[in-house]
Amino acid sequence: MKKALILSSLFAAVSFSAFAQGTINAGNAGITPLQIQDPAINGGVAVSAGSAANNAGFQGAGPGQVTITMYAAANGTSLAVLESPANLIATIQNSASTITSGTFLFGNPYALPTSSVFNGSSPIEIVFYGITTLSNGKQYAGFSALGTGITPATGSGNAATIFGPGPLINSFVLTPVVVPEPTTIVLGGLGAAALLAFRRRK
Repeated sequence: MKKALILSSLFAAVSFSAFAQGTINAGNAGITPLQIQDPAINGGVAVSAGSAANNAGFQGAGPGQVTITMYAAANGTSLAVLESPANLIATIQNSASTITSGTFLFGNPYALPTSSVFNGSSPIEIVFYGITTLSNGKQYAGFSALGTGITPATGSGNAATIFGPGPLINSFVLTPVVVPEPTTIVLGGLGAAALLAFRRRK
């Protein structure tokens, strides 16, 4: 009976460890400014998303107008897999404050999904994507550097820092999304059709 109790306690401890909820420090006030840049606006100089962006002529990239998505997976995961819907951890807007321009506050601590990937037993990697549409209909997007070797904290430990220099994530810039001209799309389609016809002939 005593042995069975000990074994069940051990099993419970292992199970808890396998599915513990890890935390990260995903608050970046004053550390990682989210910026927007366009050669045709503000003399081509990048400015922080938020009030600074609005004042510089980027109407639509102001407080609470930029959508930020966070992707996370085990360290060493390829970018193609990391940015798949299965690894989308959270979506928020940039700070709605008119004072804290350039920030996107997921939180500190930010609780990751309950999974063996995020239980603090091994490092993970994280990337952020940002997108917004200005009032003139022009779309801007960008992505952060890849943060690697981040080990989530568990228990009462301080949440793992993910913003900063080196292998961590630094600032990133939203730039215009280039949409092909209709003529380019047509020419591309004709080229593809010609290649297909050539392959069939062979």
